[in-house]
Amino acid sequence: MNLPRGTMRVLQAIWRSKKPNSKAELVKLTGFSLATVTEHVETLIRSNLVKEVEMGHSTGGRRPRLLSFNNESGYIIGIDLESTHVQVGIADLNCDIVVSKSSEIDVGKGPLTVLEHIKEMVFSLLDEHKIEISLIKGIGMGVPGPVEYSTGLPGSLPIMPGWDRYPIRQFWNEYFNCPCYVDNNVFTRVLGERTVEAVSKIDNLIYLKIGNGIGAGIICNGQIYRGSIECAGDVGHINVGHDVLCYCGNRGCLEAIAGGRAIVRRAEEIGKNGHSKILSKLLATNRKLKLEDVNRAVRESDPLVVELIRECGLEIGKVIGGLINFFNPSLVCIGGKVSEVGDVLLASIRQGIYSHSSPLSTRNLVIQQSLLGEKVGIIGAAVLTVDKIIENSLQKNEEGVFSF
Repeated sequence: MNLPRGTMRVLQAIWRSKKPNSKAELVKLTGFSLATVTEHVETLIRSNLVKEVEMGHSTGGRRPRLLSFNNESGYIIGIDLESTHVQVGIADLNCDIVVSKSSEIDVGKGPLTVLEHIKEMVFSLLDEHKIEISLIKGIGMGVPGPVEYSTGLPGSLPIMPGWDRYPIRQFWNEYFNCPCYVDNNVFTRVLGERTVEAVSKIDNLIYLKIGNGIGAGIICNGQIYRGSIECAGDVGHINVGHDVLCYCGNRGCLEAIAGGRAIVRRAEEIGKNGHSKILSKLLATNRKLKLEDVNRAVRESDPLVVELIRECGLEIGKVIGGLINFFNPSLVCIGGKVSEVGDVLLASIRQGIYSHSSPLSTRNLVIQQSLLGEKVGIIGAAVLTVDKIIENSLQKNEEGVFSF
């Protein structure tokens, strides 16, 4: 579909506003005249990319018709891959999840095995909900490690053997005739969190993912901050002064004592020593523990496990406190599998932050649990995809070849 560049700019404004807009609002967002906006809107409606959704409030004249991105003209596949599990979702073009499913997975088995498993999940969702492949307009995927965002190639990570520069985009292009975008999942998650209306208005924030790894997605002046080689936010490998060996080869990393694997390892030691009846019983039955077992022990107020989570939260909070002194965000969102333990962890993170950052930098700071929970990654992968499709269409040529 060939659309004029100006039409694409109007479409981008409608998409990025994440709400229905009047033509007058689009004039402000684009800088175009009302006549020009009207012409572009008519083109978008004829192309089935924009629709009139409701009537706005009158400011003295006729009530304006509001315009919205047409979420019924296709679907996006969103994938949030972690080291031990994956979430797969199908979203409409407004990035609202239509259907999703999750599965345990082991990224250590290599990219082909993992991607084949995810592909089966995707096709299962398509079949179950009778969605034609031709309606898939893009694929977004977050992975648990560094990504060369411009090419979509994952970087080297000890826990992901075989993934270094594996062509993930080409894998999906064998099955779907649409663009594919790959990113570190801390970046897709922060994009997902920003779809929440209250968060979308905040231009400086940190999304902290606490899973097996610990990473930070940073929004600076309204944009993702990736760093000079696109690996910003790797806070899990900040040294916090212990002697535990991390998989990265260094000692002292935050992740080595407060990441998901470390928490489970420490919990197993408590269970093996007989210091926790709950964990000892679970170990006797299952021979190993999972994060869900640790969460259960916390919910049942096991004192040693509660103290373990508090210690981890304090260490995480100390690191984030230093970032807050440096970056001065308005909001810190806490997400990831470990965060599901709830208030015990969040309270200790807050304590660590406030004891290691200045009163000035925390004066108006909000620290809260992720508002989207486990779905944040697949929503963010969909947001990344739609935004990049529109942006790339604008950049290709003056006519803006649009791929929807």
